[in-house]
Amino acid sequence: MPVSMMFAGMVLHQNNVRLQNELLIEKIRAERFPGTTSRLSGMFFFTDPKCAQHAESWGGHFERSNLAQLEVYPSRPATVVDSNWITHAPVDANGRLTGGSNSWIESYWSGKLFGDAPVWETIVDGRAVVWGTELRERAYGLLQREFPDALDTLEVARIAAHLGSDLGLSTAWLTQPASGRFELAYYMDFRDAENPGFLARLKEYDGPRNVKDLAPGKATFGLPDFLPYGSKFTITEFESSQEGLYRVHRAFDI
Repeated sequence: MPVSMMFAGMVLHQNNVRLQNELLIEKIRAERFPGTTSRLSGMFFFTDPKCAQHAESWGGHFERSNLAQLEVYPSRPATVVDSNWITHAPVDANGRLTGGSNSWIESYWSGKLFGDAPVWETIVDGRAVVWGTELRERAYGLLQREFPDALDTLEVARIAAHLGSDLGLSTAWLTQPASGRFELAYYMDFRDAENPGFLARLKEYDGPRNVKDLAPGKATFGLPDFLPYGSKFTITEFESSQEGLYRVHRAFDI
């Protein structure tokens, strides 16, 4: 199944404490608020610039240079929640959720306010288009350094998006190859590579294109090496002060 970049990052870096917390939050969502969008599969956005700026206090990648405008296309109604419930959640010295009550998690998923200064976050299933060129140029520079042989595939994927195709779309997927064992890997969507309708639209495309990256002399298209960003792991279970059993993911060579 596809998972969010947040979930993929937790698995890759073996952030077991945060993963345990998110699994509890997801358990409550799935059981009592199934109509909402999961934090483990959705994308996070701010619709209020002030809320986005407030998030800079969270640290990590939440910094002004990463702030960008996007056009969002939800595949179903978005989930709007006050992130303050997460920010001020009861945790122990190690950062694990504590306390016997999960009422705050229910308040979060029901969209209630925490205090009088909400920081609304919107969780979306669907797709988004980045506005402007600054962030796109930074992303291109990164891909140019990391996957120089795959720039032709990147350019075709960019054009495909303009033509309404998912060709080249890269997504993190979680699979279970054996009992108790899991694998996080990245896959590229190439279903339209043999779609006559899309190929006809691609042939007729007369918009801007990066001719240099298309490299007409190459025998084959290059593919990005996503293996370093994946992970194979097992799940162990233990009792906690919270209700039920909680899982901690650990790296494992399958």
